[in-house]
Amino acid sequence: MKIPPKNIESFVKKPSPETGAILIYGPDEGLIRERLDTLTKNIVADIHDAFNVVEFAADVLAENPARLMDEAQSLSMLGGRRVIRVRDASDKMTSVAKDVLSALKKGDNLILLAAGELPPRSTLRALFENAENAAAVPCYVEDERDIGRVIGEALRSAGYTIPVEAVVYMAGNVTGDRGVARSEVEKLITYMGPEKKVISMDDVIACVGNSAALSLDDLAKNVASGQFAEAERILEHVLSEGLAAVTVLRNLQNYFMRLHITKARVQKGEGTEEALKKLRPPLFFKVKPAFESQLTGWSMMQMEQALSILTSAEARCKQTASDPYTLCSRAILALAQIGGRATGTRRRA
Repeated sequence: MKIPPKNIESFVKKPSPETGAILIYGPDEGLIRERLDTLTKNIVADIHDAFNVVEFAADVLAENPARLMDEAQSLSMLGGRRVIRVRDASDKMTSVAKDVLSALKKGDNLILLAAGELPPRSTLRALFENAENAAAVPCYVEDERDIGRVIGEALRSAGYTIPVEAVVYMAGNVTGDRGVARSEVEKLITYMGPEKKVISMDDVIACVGNSAALSLDDLAKNVASGQFAEAERILEHVLSEGLAAVTVLRNLQNYFMRLHITKARVQKGEGTEEALKKLRPPLFFKVKPAFESQLTGWSMMQMEQALSILTSAEARCKQTASDPYTLCSRAILALAQIGGRATGTRRRA
């Protein structure tokens, strides 16, 4: 069964009783872990319950293909259903999974497979999308709006209030991985303590200030301003922290799309300030001066060229044996060269 994007959250919280096996896949490892745990808690109260939660790597099935079937049909010592979690799933286990799905009955143990990014041609993905008693749940890199929603909901459920601009600021620094977002929320809650329940922008900056100096917004700002050396430094940092290269490239695409949209509005006769106010989410105040300068310096043709470079780099990042860092770095160099000419900045080596 293929789950529509709008139904994924509700399905993860309460999957259909007929669904005996679920494939969770995609590039966002933090989101995969979160959905894996949420699905587990639907069956077992404690995800660390050694009696009712079994977890192993997919490689184990190469030596013992029957294990998945055995675990799926084994009875719990304490009664009720068990959860079988398989890490690093891939197309290599498609035939094993097919046999298990054909034998799986309603009420058997729940099987959860966690995989990385699977292309549309993936045999494992196709198996779970087309099976009546199974489901495929994609976990794609989330944008600032999605991450902002996660941050806001987590803080409100903990009893805190936070202004919209502070949520936008946090989301801009953790875009791409829900696990990082959850970690930043926990850090902020610890920083605030149990007494102070109203979070200000100053609180957020103080708590995530180190990350803010090297944020993706800063990367985009420096790239579009022609500052290659600074952009390269930020790129090294965010990739070393585990951020996916595709996330970096998509954030840059988003930045140049916002530039392009605003430029088009200005050319149609809107005032610059009026056009900027229409951006959603709102432009972060630290980026605004550079954004306005780039709006004047960059032509529509140059912005379209930048988007083409980024789209091409993202496509190559998804190819087998690609070097994401090199592809990102080359794209940033090309954009910084255009940005230097557009804004009159000499590129610093």
